[in-house]
Amino acid sequence: MKIFIFSFFLLFLTAPAFNKTLSEIYEIALEEDPQLKIAEATFRANKEIKEQTLAGLLPSITTSASTTWNNSFIDNSKTDEYNSFGYSLRLSQPIIRVDRWFQFASGKALTESAAAQFLLSQQQMIFRVAQAYFGLLKAQNNLETAVSEERALKKQLDRAKRLFEENISPITDFQETQAFYDLSRVSRIASEGQLEVAREILIALVNEAPEISDLLDYPFGKVLVDDQDEWVRIGLVNSNVLKTTKLSERAAQNNAKASIGGHIPNIDLVGTLNSNTSYQGRFGGFIENPLLGLETESNNYSIQFSWPLVAGGIAHSKRREAYANYDKAKEQTKFTTRSVIQDIKSKHSSLLTAKANVQAREQAFKSAESALIATEYGFEANTRNIIDLLNAQRNVFAAERDYASAKYDFILSDFALKLSAGTLSPQDLYNLDEFMN
Repeated sequence: MKIFIFSFFLLFLTAPAFNKTLSEIYEIALEEDPQLKIAEATFRANKEIKEQTLAGLLPSITTSASTTWNNSFIDNSKTDEYNSFGYSLRLSQPIIRVDRWFQFASGKALTESAAAQFLLSQQQMIFRVAQAYFGLLKAQNNLETAVSEERALKKQLDRAKRLFEENISPITDFQETQAFYDLSRVSRIASEGQLEVAREILIALVNEAPEISDLLDYPFGKVLVDDQDEWVRIGLVNSNVLKTTKLSERAAQNNAKASIGGHIPNIDLVGTLNSNTSYQGRFGGFIENPLLGLETESNNYSIQFSWPLVAGGIAHSKRREAYANYDKAKEQTKFTTRSVIQDIKSKHSSLLTAKANVQAREQAFKSAESALIATEYGFEANTRNIIDLLNAQRNVFAAERDYASAKYDFILSDFALKLSAGTLSPQDLYNLDEFMN
């Protein structure tokens, strides 16, 4: 029984940890990413604009109360001392407030703009997760390739040294192999540094650097890329960058209309309730107060009309300022629309290039392997020299590294296009899980 428990304990300690998939890193980022938390807090703050502007159209009730101590004197002689109490209640309901109606419309547009901006921040976080994830995978792959290349060249170096010592090959072969080996060590050291940088990028995002799963058997050749014009059409409808700009333009338009309120009469319905209680014993120190200790109330209901006629020109100045900001917002929308179209087209071209690059890099890797085999046969037959062999080996490792990088770049290019078009979603991350090791 003791042996069984000890064996189970060893099995528990030596059990391999499961690598994190892309979606699991994303779920951690939802809780840990500071930039997303900032965006969420900004959204919560900005969505209150609608409620604040709506308040200007709803009834307002204010109340006040007071207590006063009073002392009366005639010829330095106190004639009375008493306390008086009072409270008031005032209700006001706007009836005609043109500026406030348009301010509410502006606040509503700004709240919708904040929602679109927050959705954009979530999509940007998805892309940052993918960038950090595949950046780390690329760095790991580069280091593995660099280590394999250094190991292979070390074998060639040992062989060249042995052949030189046995006077079978000249010293130049050994020196040239030494140069290739030294360069491979430099490449390996650089790859180690790049891996640490990539790991720190992931730590900044999710506050840890877990082991991650690689992408296997992804059907790159079967991925269909829609027509560029179709992506532009989708982007003009779904781009959150464009939505935010258009809603900001609508808010600026309503602010401009609200500025007209400075030239239009305002009408409010106002009701007041006043109550006072006084314990004054005498008026003037002689006349008895018949209302001693009694509560007096007064109720007033009115429709109040106000019209700002002259205010030193500030109303005209604010109206000109508001319409200038509206013109600015319209031009910003025009600029953003063109930028979104240009960005989608650029990202679409990059995706097509990335797809073709994956296929080309795969073929280049196969060709490099075939060339290495042929060079090895030629080297054994003394028809190829050591430089040919070392170059062929280096080409294989470079082709392998570039092929792996091309696959990661294709995924990021696909995500970048979806981000520009406003269609990037967490499902895109979850769809990759089935291809994760």
